[in-house]
Amino acid sequence: MTSSRRWQSGRKSMPEIRGPHRTIGATAISITEEPGLPSPSPKKPHPQRPVTVCRSSEPRNVPRSAFRNWPEIRDQLRAAKQWAFVLDFDGTLVSLRWRPGDVRMPRETKLILKRLAAHENVSVAIVSGRKLQSVRKLISINGLRYFGVHGGEREGRSVVLGARSRLALDAAKRSIRKQLGSIRGMWIEDKGLSIAVHYRGVNATTAESAATTLAGLTAPWRDVLHILNGSWVWEILPKEIPGKSTAVNEVVNDLRQAATVVYVGNDGTDELAFAVLPNQITVRVGQERRTLARFVVRSPSEVLRLLVRMEKELP
Repeated sequence: MTSSRRWQSGRKSMPEIRGPHRTIGATAISITEEPGLPSPSPKKPHPQRPVTVCRSSEPRNVPRSAFRNWPEIRDQLRAAKQWAFVLDFDGTLVSLRWRPGDVRMPRETKLILKRLAAHENVSVAIVSGRKLQSVRKLISINGLRYFGVHGGEREGRSVVLGARSRLALDAAKRSIRKQLGSIRGMWIEDKGLSIAVHYRGVNATTAESAATTLAGLTAPWRDVLHILNGSWVWEILPKEIPGKSTAVNEVVNDLRQAATVVYVGNDGTDELAFAVLPNQITVRVGQERRTLARFVVRSPSEVLRLLVRMEKELP
């Protein structure tokens, strides 16, 4: 990608994003998802690795340890005059729980988010698959920007769906409830703008069968619906919500000057955001090594440690 390349999003042109050695632009892309197969033991309460309903045709990076490569991250932070921290929630700021309602924000994580947001020329945004009201209530910090349903919900407004998208989504919801809703250990969550199929409680064989069924149920609406692969969840979304990259684009588009962007996420839904920030500080949380992120940390506790270290480099 050349340093002079720029793109258009809505009415405004995205400001250039500055790395430590050059200025780069970002191009929004969409990653199409295909069914995959799990390979865990059925004795586990859930598959050891989520069933992949998404595989990107984009080249994958080999992420490097954020801590072992700290000097590179530090230099990129120091080179900027403005910073944007865009963070996923579940599995990134908080550990995954069997029931999403059991999640609680650690006090230390809240404190670092408050401190980051208080810095001059720093913006902090949360981009979650949860509904906006849910993630905002769990974090409950003023001064942050919140995006729910993978960028479909924003403060004060939501994405407006076209007639065919509404029709397709409603039909898909009915079919999914009918075909998958009665499976023990599987939870269907209607988020209004999307429908999520949580399969953490089923074994590998059932998850594989459900993935095949889901692909078939959504096939008639491939032109207006797509599936994102998360941590033991499949999210069926309309084309008007391509994924978290739209939220990233909106945050960066609002920056006033060249900036360093930090994006941290833990699953396949975050790959769309990594893709539009190729030379920024992108961090994948967990053990996955097929990623577009440049760096990796192992857990939410390491995310906290990394954010604290980053804060020390801000003026």
